[in-house]
Amino acid sequence: MAHQGKPAYQQIADDIRQQIHDGALQAEDQLPTEAVLMAEYGVSRIVVRGAIEALQNEGLIVKQQGRGTFVREQRRLEKRISGDLYGKRPTGSPVQAATEASGRRSEWDATTRRTAATKAIAERLAIEPGAEVMRTTYKYFADTDVIKMAISYEPLALTGGTPIEHPEASPVTGVVPRFDLIGLHITKVIEEVTARAPRPQEAEGLSLPPGVPVIVVTRTYYVDDLPVETCDIVVAAHRYALSYTIPIPPAEQS
Repeated sequence: MAHQGKPAYQQIADDIRQQIHDGALQAEDQLPTEAVLMAEYGVSRIVVRGAIEALQNEGLIVKQQGRGTFVREQRRLEKRISGDLYGKRPTGSPVQAATEASGRRSEWDATTRRTAATKAIAERLAIEPGAEVMRTTYKYFADTDVIKMAISYEPLALTGGTPIEHPEASPVTGVVPRFDLIGLHITKVIEEVTARAPRPQEAEGLSLPPGVPVIVVTRTYYVDDLPVETCDIVVAAHRYALSYTIPIPPAEQS
């Protein structure tokens, strides 16, 4: 095949990728065998394997031992609405509300323990390194699927001895209503969004195919300028789209 300035394996991957995006190849369709692809494109086995590996790393196809290579089902992107997440002050967990609004059952597992703040966490919470914090690790489910993982930190100087000291034993759920309960009324949330390769436990927990990155949302809740909770939220990049609504102040009247 003509190289057109691009390696042959990339040309083959481009062609198959386009067939998937166009719908000529659909979820669970089997790809031709290596021998058929070699004959069709006039290339060696190693070139075909390079193309297949590239598509597998993108999460578009999956190899099934003893059966062949198949187009992977591309799940509908879940929208995580950040900009208007708190358009109305919540009375419960926004994650639970969003999941149930999509028609799926919302559940989560949580593990909580006291620990000393690392330097990085201390900076985010404006406390001294080594100060006591409550660390909670979460797995969030929609039906039986793990849709996100998170780790949160709260300063025990604020929550210790209160009804919300243990986040999952609090009378209410959700960060905003929990802190409302002890008279700390959250006024703003700051998020930073990055992407990176998944860590092994994240790849396993989120059932990520090879090569799929994760989106990491670092979120901190404030009462005026006082940070009261910070967390890292990890979601699969191929399943989530971040959707932001940014309000614009009204034009000044002349």
